[in-house]
Amino acid sequence: MDVQLKRRAPSPAGGYRYGASRRAVPGRDGGSEDDAARLRSEFARQRQRLAQADSGYRALIVRRNDLIAECVQDRLPVTKIAAALGVSTWVVRTAVGDPGEGPPSGVSRESRLAQLQEIARELADATAGRLVLEAERKALVTAAHRENALDVFELASLTGLTPEHIRKMVRGRRKAS
Repeated sequence: MDVQLKRRAPSPAGGYRYGASRRAVPGRDGGSEDDAARLRSEFARQRQRLAQADSGYRALIVRRNDLIAECVQDRLPVTKIAAALGVSTWVVRTAVGDPGEGPPSGVSRESRLAQLQEIARELADATAGRLVLEAERKALVTAAHRENALDVFELASLTGLTPEHIRKMVRGRRKAS
């Protein structure tokens, strides 16, 4: 889609007006209205799945941070917590914030380390799932762009991304002639 700024007829204030020299219009540019409707529903489902994945990931982060705080309260060394989670000690220290002074819970260190490793596996799975969903979204954006079914601005509104990000995603991809 080529966008140009066109000079208006001379006016006292001067200025430019926005004008698109070519827009993707279903039916005219290769994509049908059915293709556009199908893609819109696919994008809606995709966006919902991404939102659910994000929500689940945030819940896992909260669980991890609570578990880190419990481990610190049980006087488990920060380096061991970080090693069990596969993160830096800085992440552990920022997750804890200000550790409260309370009695240890009495849970064994081995049990705490096993819990940390389990939450680390769950976070890795959630991250991998999110990456798969993002790859599917990119493929869907590329297909919509290639079919000329939706323009960049509609793709941006359907995906929740900026038009610039959409342009970067489809750069180098050929449109149907």
